[in-house]
Amino acid sequence: HVELGIAEQNLFLILAGLGLADRLYGARLLPIGTVYDPFVNRGLDALIYACYQDARFLLVSTPSGLTLAPEGGQHQSVNTPLIGMAADRLASFEPAHADELAILLRHAFDHMQKPDGSAVWLRLSTRGLEQPQRALDPAAVIAGAHWVVPPAEGARIAIAYQGAIAPEATAAFEELRSEEPGAGLLAITSPDRLHAEWLAARRAMRGGAGGAVSHIERILAPLAPGAALVSVLDGHPAAHAWMGAVKGHRVVPLGVDRFGQAGDIPDLYREYGLDSDAILDACAEALLGG
Repeated sequence: HVELGIAEQNLFLILAGLGLADRLYGARLLPIGTVYDPFVNRGLDALIYACYQDARFLLVSTPSGLTLAPEGGQHQSVNTPLIGMAADRLASFEPAHADELAILLRHAFDHMQKPDGSAVWLRLSTRGLEQPQRALDPAAVIAGAHWVVPPAEGARIAIAYQGAIAPEATAAFEELRSEEPGAGLLAITSPDRLHAEWLAARRAMRGGAGGAVSHIERILAPLAPGAALVSVLDGHPAAHAWMGAVKGHRVVPLGVDRFGQAGDIPDLYREYGLDSDAILDACAEALLGG
């Protein structure tokens, strides 16, 4: 476990070297590097070349996003979910709860050792959340999304959340389903894995594999054609906006697209349109659009 404070380039250089130990020294190491999420950007050159060399390591970046409210905009990350989606040979995840994290940690240490594996990135938060008692499907969590409350067949709308915004999304959902009882609540654990598998399925279909179906296609299948999907994360909304292209659903993505401010979590969530009221307003907008 390596943590180097503000020396992010050095951290990623060390992770690269340790992550190549099997080829350099004949013994696999499982290095874990921890860093503030907004400061991943400081070490991007070394991180990208570590992945280019197929180094295997676990990057844990926390705290993340506007949820790190009192420390101000300089310590609040915006674009890191997009980096996780765009970086090759780096599987990125953002679980909201400890049961999801346990599944993903086990997966990470296995995935790092597989010939067709890669480095793994966990974007986490220090916000304390109530932990649900539930039985999860590990395959769905690893693939990138699972239904917390499955929608009824032909449902007109669903709310999807990623990471620390889980309480606000859940509160909005409870109010929404008083008017839309068939609505669903979706937990996104990795837009990166969802998007990558969707692209792979499309490539396979173009190559003649007509039966290729991605996890996101199966997840969204119960929703009605043209249904609305309101998504929210403590990061750039483009991480979810692409989901409208999967089955033609109307997506209203909520997130953060500008530098943050100092304040407490409720005030900043309200200011940046991440609170339950903003999610419900987006639901109304999406339904009226139909």
